[in-house]
Parts: sequence; C-alpha cells; structure tokens
Amino acid sequence: MSIDLFFECIRLWWDPVYSSWMFFALFLPVVILLYTIVKGEKRYLVLLFSSWFFFISISGWLFIIHLVETVFTWKTALSIQKISEDSSLKRKEKNAKKKGILTKGILMLIFVLFILKYLDFTGSGIVRLIHLIHIPFPEWRMLNIIAPVGISYFTLEAVSYLSDVYWEKTEAEKSYSKVALYMGFFPTLIEGPITRFSDIKDTLFKGIPVTYENLTAGYQRILLGLFKKLLIADHLAPAVDIVYGLDEMKGSIALYAAIIFTVQEYMDFSGSIDIVIGAARIFGVNLKENFRQPFFAKNASDFWHRWHITLGTFFRDYIFYPVSVSKGVMKLSKKMKDRFGMEVSRLTGPTIAIFCVWIMNGIWHGPKWTYIFYGLYYFVLIFTENLLEKPFLSLLARLRMDEGSMPVKVFRSIKLFFIVIFGEMFFRAEAMSQGIKMFTLIFTDFDTDALLSGLGEYGMDYHDYLTVIVAFLLIMLFNVLKEKNVPFDRKFKALPKPVRWAAWYVIIMSIVVFGAYGSGYDAAGMIYAKF
Repeated sequence: MSIDLFFECIRLWWDPVYSSWMFFALFLPVVILLYTIVKGEKRYLVLLFSSWFFFISISGWLFIIHLVETVFTWKTALSIQKISEDSSLKRKEKNAKKKGILTKGILMLIFVLFILKYLDFTGSGIVRLIHLIHIPFPEWRMLNIIAPVGISYFTLEAVSYLSDVYWEKTEAEKSYSKVALYMGFFPTLIEGPITRFSDIKDTLFKGIPVTYENLTAGYQRILLGLFKKLLIADHLAPAVDIVYGLDEMKGSIALYAAIIFTVQEYMDFSGSIDIVIGAARIFGVNLKENFRQPFFAKNASDFWHRWHITLGTFFRDYIFYPVSVSKGVMKLSKKMKDRFGMEVSRLTGPTIAIFCVWIMNGIWHGPKWTYIFYGLYYFVLIFTENLLEKPFLSLLARLRMDEGSMPVKVFRSIKLFFIVIFGEMFFRAEAMSQGIKMFTLIFTDFDTDALLSGLGEYGMDYHDYLTVIVAFLLIMLFNVLKEKNVPFDRKFKALPKPVRWAAWYVIIMSIVVFGAYGSGYDAAGMIYAKF
C-alpha cells in the first residue's frame, strides 16, 4: 500500500474538522480516554501523538515539513540559550551572536513560508510588471505548491518562541517532543489562537488530570462554538458563495453579500475558536481569548483590539515595538524633528510601525491583492482616526456632548458598521476588480427591489433565514451581557441543576435539528483554516 493510499484511507472515514461530530464525539473522547489511562507528566505524549495523527489526516506527507520546522526551531532555540548561558562572553559579544542566530532562524522560517505560500504570487506579479514595461519575458509557470495546514500559525509561534528565548523571556525547552507539541497542538493547529510558549508551558506539558469541572466547561464551550458555526455560519455559507459568484448584481445585492459574509466570517471564526478553547480546557490548558465583542468597538483601532486578538498582539510585540525602536526609525524621527518639529517627529515612528504591521497583516492572510488591500485599508483608516481623534473630542467639548452619550455611540456604531462591511467586501472578493465593482454599485445602482425579489434564490429559504436570525439575536444578546460585564457564567451556575441541564439540552437539540447539514452546506469550510 502506497503512503498516499494510506492517507486517503484515513480521510475516507475521518473528518478532521472542529465542527464535525467525529471531532467532539469520537476523536476527543478517544484522546481523553488515552490521556486518562497514561499517568503523570507523560500524558503530554498522548496529546503530541494525537496532534500528529490529526495533522497527518489533513496534510498527509506534508506533515514532514512540520517535523523539519519543529526540529529546526528546537535546535535554534537551544543554540540561542547556550550563548545566553556562556559566562565567558561579554554582554555585547553575546547579544551579537544571539542576534545573528535569531536572524538566520527567523529568515529561514519565513523563507519556507514564502516558498510554500507566496512564490507563485510573487513570481507571476514580477513577470506581469516586466510585461507592463514592455520587456519580453516568458510567462510565469505556476508551480501550485501545496502548504501543510496551519503553516501560517505555527510559523508565527516559532518566531515568537525564538524571539522570547533571545530576549530571555523564556528558557529554551530541552525536549524536542514538547516543542513539537507546542507548535502542533491539535486544538490550535488549524485556526489558532496564536499561542506563546511562556503562556502554556506550565499547563500543556504537566499532564493535568481531566477533571469534571474542566470536562463540563470544555464541552459547554464547544457547544457554544457549534451553535455559532452550524446554526449561523454554515447556513450563510451557500448564500455567500452564490452571491459572490453572480456575474451581474445591483448595489443592494452587493451590500447584502458583504453583510452576510461579515456575519458568516465572525460566527465561523469565533465559533471555531470557542471549540478549540473548549477542547484545550478539557486537558487543563487555558488558551488566550481571540475575540472580545468586536462589533461593540468604538472605532477601527478598537475593533482590531477585539478581533483576532492573538494575531494583533503578535504584530504589536514582534513588529510594531521592534520597528518603532529600530535604529533606522529612530534616526529618521530625529531628522523629522530637526526639519518639521516635534509633532511630526512623534508621528514618524508609530506611523512606519503601523504601516509595517498592516502590510504584514494583509500578506499573512494569503497571496492575494485583496488581502494586501485589506491591510492597507485598515492602515489608512487607523492612521486617519488617530489624527482626527483629538479634533473630534474638541468638537464634542464645544458642542457640550459627552463621549459616552447615546448620539455619539450611535454615530460611532454606524461608522464602524460601514468600515467593517466595506473591508470584508474586499476581503471576500475574488479579485480587486470584483471588490471595486461591488463598492461602486452600492453608490451608483442601488435597487432594493432586486434584492427582495431574489432573496429566495441565494441558497437560503424561509427556514434558513429564520434560523440564522434567531440564533444571531441570541448570540448578540449573550455578547451584550458580556460587554456590560454581567457575570453570566456565575449567574448561570447559580441556577438549579435541572434548569441548567434543560438549557444545555435545548442548545444540543437546536444544533441537531437546525444545524446546517447535507450536500448544500460546507460544514468543513472553516474560513480561517486556509490562512
């Protein structure tokens, strides 16, 4: 039997998706059983081999790339640690050697990511540019290289681990198997959240026993994620695909497409994160939250402090801060101060750093111009908001209006709604031309009747709309309570046990009865799994 046939046999009966019944009703229970049978700290090996099985079932032989990268990361971190502990070296010499190893290590990790994800995009782009200036050159031959699942996530985790060892925020782990588990832990493998080694090393490797509290809390969080994913995101998925696939549309349909995709993306991503946080919690591992009611933000910057939080904090700690204090930026800031004054100088460093963050944010999502535009879009918006925040507050003071007053909140909510919707419109578009066309139609050909008359033709019927609306309102009510710091968990636990069990049974039956299943739905299509 060939290795490809072996992998294909695994895929025939195993559905490696967080929202599939096989994950939470078969895979997780088996892992829990094996984890419980094995005693002591060796339990982490159960998680490691389970993660490797999970990885292989998705990516097949590409798993070898992950193995090589984990070995490389493990060895590089140990090399940095060895220099840190070398008392014969002076501090300046020690830092120079460590920096050299760190730089080579990060460049190698980025190089592998570039070859696997961005080579075709870059090569074809360069050839297209050469043709624009009328230089004869052969067409780029697409290589269509396949990357292992989660490479964008575990590459960032490797970069953060090496950087933290270099900055002596954490010690290099001597065990290869522990580094491999950190970079391939099955709950975080496909969609994150992006973890720091120092955040989970005290729980991931200790073999914490499965307790009743962690088991129930974990499965309750999984149910919340399934509710979002199956009742909302997966019901909307066919409609999003159909509408974005239309050759002709009106502005109302374009706006409808952007709105339902935004809801789908949020419920898909946050629901999947709920599932992985719940799965990790069962084993006593507390992962970082990745969402904090993003649609209650007051502006674009605040939105990104609440959306994909672990990616934002990674870019803040490993790009924004290093770029801000880099020698080149500091030197440029000084020149700007001498020529234009202190105010311009203060803006120079942060602006360059924010630009780097948002370019990297766009590129990280994948090799598409729409993603790069998405990053630049938020760079311009956040830069503009930062410039206008003080004048806006001064205007409110002159108008004798409080920042927390209802009119101001409504204004900011409407503004943020359109900022997010238009951004997601381009994010989902197949090409920039489609995004520009849809955006233009909203302001030039907005026909409400065209939308209302065709709602039933976009892959959803009356029952689908009703399911999505009711489920969405319940999730938003839950988010409102969280935003107002209502101790929902504590109040729920204070209810009588029959009431609590009845509530969970209702949720389970809702998922079973109203969840999106069948050939018309793509339950496996986790949006952020492709990044």
